[in-house]
Parts: sequence; C-alpha cells; structure tokens
Amino acid sequence: MCTANICRSAYAGLRAPTILSPEITCSSSGVQAGPGRPLDPQMAAQLTVRGIASDGHRSRRTEAADIRGADLVLTMASWHRTLILEEWPEAVTRVFTLPQFVASARTAPAIGCPDPSATIREAYRHRVPARSVGDVADPYGQGPQAAVACAVTLDRLLVEVDDLLAPILPPRRAVD
Repeated sequence: MCTANICRSAYAGLRAPTILSPEITCSSSGVQAGPGRPLDPQMAAQLTVRGIASDGHRSRRTEAADIRGADLVLTMASWHRTLILEEWPEAVTRVFTLPQFVASARTAPAIGCPDPSATIREAYRHRVPARSVGDVADPYGQGPQAAVACAVTLDRLLVEVDDLLAPILPPRRAVD
C-alpha cells in the first residue's frame, strides 16, 4: 500500500508476480487513492523496461476487506502503517512497512521456516521500529532518476520478501 496507488504500490503489485513465488499472491491499493487513475508514467516506464505491461492498472483505495483478508499488509511508508493501524488496530501483528518487514523477519528465529505465517508472527515478535529502517521513497513528480531508484529498491525488497516467505529455493541475491 502507498498513498495514491499510482507509483510505489502499483509498481510493486505489477512487478511482484515476476519476482515472488507463485504461492504468494498480492494486490495493491492506496490509503488516499482516487479510483481509476493510471500508473504514473515514470513508474510505467520502469515496468516497460522490465517487460511488464502497466496499461491495465487503475488505482484503487484501500478498503476494510484488503486489511481483514490479508495474511500480511505491507506499506511503503510508516505513516501509511500508522493510518492503517488507527483504523484497524486488530491487524497490528500483520501490518509492517515493506522495509520494516524485511528487517524484522531477517532477525527473527523462524527465518527459513517452511510456514510463512510463522515467519510473519516471528517478524512481529522481533519487529524493528518502522522509522528505524526508513520508507520506500515516493518518486511521484521527482523525475526519471527517482523512478529508477524506487524500482530498484522495490525489486530488491520483493526478492527479500520472496526469500523470507517462500524459502524453498536457495535465496537469490540479484533481481532477474
């Protein structure tokens, strides 16, 4: 999740199926999204470079069903996480910023566990403060270099998530 669902979360939602193991499904939304907006052109260009079509993406607002139905909720910034938890405090054990989840799960004893839910529980038990690991920088309106940096960051974090939640294969260290 991000703000408008036209840059970070939209990119991650479209890129994830090419990085994550098939057992892991995801969707994207924005906490302040206006419905039906296309992907930001700079981020769309990053997907195109990676061979992924983005013309079908339309932004959508985060809804209660998104939170209640998810095993794991990953936000792009700590303020997104705070907003989600203010509305749905019962989801506290499943809501992280993307960098926070990766950092927390990497230090958790259940790393490499074949049960993704155990990894998520352990990440919560050993969570690092969201602000201590930073947010995924918002590239909106910042030009092509910011979009490249955001895409590279998201690709790296998605590989990490896959290594943490689907550790059947040897961990990868570079993006395809």
